[in-house]
Amino acid sequence: MTVDAYTDTWREVAAKCHEIIEQGRARLEQNDQGYGESQFIRGRISTCRELLDMVKPAVVKIAPPQELRSRDRSGI
Repeated sequence: MTVDAYTDTWREVAAKCHEIIEQGRARLEQNDQGYGESQFIRGRISTCRELLDMVKPAVVKIAPPQELRSRDRSGI
């Protein structure tokens, strides 16, 4: 699945994900939550990161255009 990273909707989703991640980090640094709450916060952070990873560009490998290829035909 691909996501268009340039839509207003996606920008709002990404901003909210970044906000959730920062709030989660701040909460985890407080060290006063229980094991269950800690795991819940880590899960929310992980889910937000997965959502943000949906728009990372894929690597496309193509052959260079003919005009950029070497013109040496000596066979060496």
